[in-house]
Amino acid sequence: MSTIKTILGPMFVDDQGKPDQPVALLWPSLFTDHRMWRHQIRALHDNGWRTLATDPPGHGRSSGPGRPFTMDECAEAAIQILDATGNHAPVAYLGTSWGGFVAPRIALRAPKRISGMVLFNTSAERGTPFERIRATALAKLMAISALDKRTAPMIESGLLAPETQRQQPEIGADLAEHMLAWDRRALITSVRSVLVDRDPVLDALAGVNVPTLVVSGKEDRTLPSIHSQRIAEHLPGARHVEISGAAHLVPLERPDEANSLILDFLKQLPQT
Repeated sequence: MSTIKTILGPMFVDDQGKPDQPVALLWPSLFTDHRMWRHQIRALHDNGWRTLATDPPGHGRSSGPGRPFTMDECAEAAIQILDATGNHAPVAYLGTSWGGFVAPRIALRAPKRISGMVLFNTSAERGTPFERIRATALAKLMAISALDKRTAPMIESGLLAPETQRQQPEIGADLAEHMLAWDRRALITSVRSVLVDRDPVLDALAGVNVPTLVVSGKEDRTLPSIHSQRIAEHLPGARHVEISGAAHLVPLERPDEANSLILDFLKQLPQT
């Protein structure tokens, strides 16, 4: 485990594995940190992969830059993490939601650094005016700590399927406990940067020549499957899969299905 200096401030990276193993870089969803990938990290290790799982700006142990930031800056930060950890050969990239916003920007910026991408519950579009208004309102509510008992369940319901909340309540409780412990100002800055100010990249996807698997959750109301379908339509050779019984955090809600898809996809990538 290490903290790496990036354009977006120091970023914590859970670095596990051996230097000679193939590398997977993992960037989680908003409101989660590297632990969102715990089931995938275990499966990747069992199959001979080294993992670099990040805490994105304003989340977990990453304090953020103290200012608004762009998705292009997130892509630059990801490349800086690869440089700092000595990974100059192509790596596999796994991204959920926010991580998926960043992924194509890395591929456009440094195409030789990415061997393949698995994108969960994400979009290549800017939020609609209504979505940006809703995100702005959420950020304002988050600034009032007295309302945490209301805002935390709102966030949880946007991340997890009703079935997940009923059958695995510990997932939502764990997410809320950690999220509420993070620096509030840095977290709110991240919410605004990711949800309100994010610019689109959909029209540029035709220039991305990286094998890609796009996965959505059938119950995802935050970024419904149509977003994933449009990414797959614009990305040359991309494939889309929809998972039942999951909402916005497929790798956490349906880890067995997610791991099967990830490992099958990685086996098809050219070895470097």
